Amino acid sequence: MKIAEALPGIFSRTYPVLEPGTELLLAASLLRFHQIDAIPIDFKAGQKKHFAVLGYSCLANLLKTDPSWYKSFLEQPCERAAQEVATVAADDELGNLLKTFAKTEFGFAWVEGEFEVGALVSLRDVLGLYEYGTLTTPVKVDEVASPIYSMSSDATIREALAQMFSHRFRRVFLDKGKERVITDRKIISYVFSATRLEEVANSSKDLLDSHLKEIEAMKPKMIKGNPKLKEAAGAMKSEVEECLVTEKGVVTPWDVVMKPWKMGKLTIS
Repeated sequence: MKIAEALPGIFSRTYPVLEPGTELLLAASLLRFHQIDAIPIDFKAGQKKHFAVLGYSCLANLLKTDPSWYKSFLEQPCERAAQEVATVAADDELGNLLKTFAKTEFGFAWVEGEFEVGALVSLRDVLGLYEYGTLTTPVKVDEVASPIYSMSSDATIREALAQMFSHRFRRVFLDKGKERVITDRKIISYVFSATRLEEVANSSKDLLDSHLKEIEAMKPKMIKGNPKLKEAAGAMKSEVEECLVTEKGVVTPWDVVMKPWKMGKLTIS
């Protein structure tokens, strides 16, 4: 099945696009306001490479920035915190999109085709294909669940981000439990909120020294038993933080799509 055939809606949805040179502050604010993970940068048509500003890349650059440069960092062009996004063609097979995700270890790609505007496709878009029977697998939740990574709620945001980037995960659970989780999206919402930005403007405070307990944690949905991944995909579809908790650990879109695909047990029809 072709990408355009499997995911036709990606070309018609309303999605913010950044002009080159847009201040990083505005880019981060849009990520926060729209509760999304990536915003493409609109360069010239026909370009060979595409870039997007991601919550993940914003936080990675913020982590490397000296606190005294924080205000000037926010005034930098959004390209400063952009990340190259792999490109696929709309008439490529859907399997090629999954191959691209696996190669880049990154759940986003830019789709080009016979359209005036391309589209940013995410692993979350692919997740929805279980509902229509486009993706099927006999694999069950316990086979793909990832271990839960937990930190003390007294840990700082800086400490949490260092661990997240080191282990390549987007969420941490608090205080050795399964009841509260904080994602990179929640951290974005906290550090780029109007209140936090005002604090930075009026003091020399390092926002990354704030503690995780100061951020609103989410309670993830618990999925009981050991259902097939289609059920997990359906349960995850409405979850803002894109994760489920099981008896074995935590399940994310990557677990539900990419792990069975790498096992050779994902059928595309």
